[in-house]
Amino acid sequence: MKGKISELTKLKGVGKVLAGRLTEVGIDTFEKVVAAGEEGLKRIRGLNPRMIPSILAQANDLAGEAAKSRETKIEELKKRAAALKEQVQGIAIGVRDRFKEEVAGKNGRKVEKEILKAVTSLEKVEAKLAKRVKRAGKGLAKAEKRLAVLGDAGLKVVGKGLKKARKSLKRIYA
Repeated sequence: MKGKISELTKLKGVGKVLAGRLTEVGIDTFEKVVAAGEEGLKRIRGLNPRMIPSILAQANDLAGEAAKSRETKIEELKKRAAALKEQVQGIAIGVRDRFKEEVAGKNGRKVEKEILKAVTSLEKVEAKLAKRVKRAGKGLAKAEKRLAVLGDAGLKVVGKGLKKARKSLKRIYA
């Protein structure tokens, strides 16, 4: 019951009390809100009649998002993870080409380790995608953001950026 109430509170203009009243009459999903329509929502005590069109529009949008199948989301996340893996490999090649002398040094070895750890993290993420779809989406977005700025950066900055990206990935599978 609490999950259904918190789900309905995602609608702007619907608080806990109003969500509770909606669930009491059997309107406990966005689809049921849309199905109830304007007439069905007018019967709910405490619902501002001026908010009904807005609530219906929001529920319609959220019902459409929920209809997007989980498998589609998982496939989309797998593609993003594969693209990130290619991006990390591209960064590795770029580091090797731009910093030929420095790669043999201490910082170069650290960056190489971070690259290997990032690739390993991406493989672990791919294994957990089906179980943690929402968390995976957020973690991959953060990692993409962190890796996007590493194209022209120095060796130390690349190492730090890879480490930060890896930490955002770690939240998915940890």
